[in-house]
Amino acid sequence: MVMEIQVEFKKSEKIALWCDSHDNLLEMAEENGIKITSECAAGICGSCKVKLLDGEVEMETQEGLDDEDLKENMILLCVSVPLSNLVLDV
Repeated sequence: MVMEIQVEFKKSEKIALWCDSHDNLLEMAEENGIKITSECAAGICGSCKVKLLDGEVEMETQEGLDDEDLKENMILLCVSVPLSNLVLDV
């Protein structure tokens, strides 16, 4: 049985189901009409960072985050995929 993963975009008041056809959370957000600033799409520049309010993600790289970002539970949408239901502060 495949578990459906739900992603809530808190500020945008949108909830979407993760689909394996998405490469990352940035792509998913954009497909759901949520505008996210992004530049490099490789996890380096940090422009797509958002706060993870609840849940767990797998990030390809954390290069675009500093120690303070990590303490504040920030993630890079362009290199993140959900491992559980998520609530994002966006």
